[in-house]
Amino acid sequence: AGLASNPTPSADSGPQMDVPSGWKEKAPSAMVVKSYTVTGSNGGEATVSISSFPGDVGGRLENVRRWQRQLGQPEVDEANLKTASQDFQTPSATGYKVDFDGTDVRTGKPVHLVAVAVPHDGNTWFYKLLGDKATVEDSKAAFLKFVKNVRY
Repeated sequence: AGLASNPTPSADSGPQMDVPSGWKEKAPSAMVVKSYTVTGSNGGEATVSISSFPGDVGGRLENVRRWQRQLGQPEVDEANLKTASQDFQTPSATGYKVDFDGTDVRTGKPVHLVAVAVPHDGNTWFYKLLGDKATVEDSKAAFLKFVKNVRY
């Protein structure tokens, strides 16, 4: 069951973010509020993208499945949801995160994804770190700290 329509991102004035040094802001694409390029020590690249949508956008199971589809992975069922995603605590809410290897279905390249969904004030904020496996692994701790420290 997919979404009936493509929701429009809601940015409002946006949360306050402490962007790690080395992240380079780039023009956001459709449905993305902010976007950054991260370059790894191996020269590989990853992208950080931040989106916000009204409601829960289908809920945890559907969002985890959407990320799995983006990486060409089989979709998790309800019984295995807690294995595929973990709770993620921020000062304002409990969200959830995923950490997957896969293949970018658009480019065919191997990638690694760390994504976090955080509910806030009737919206869900999505934070994604996607790209070269080594770059994502090197950047994961800074990315998760970044998400945890966002002030809404």
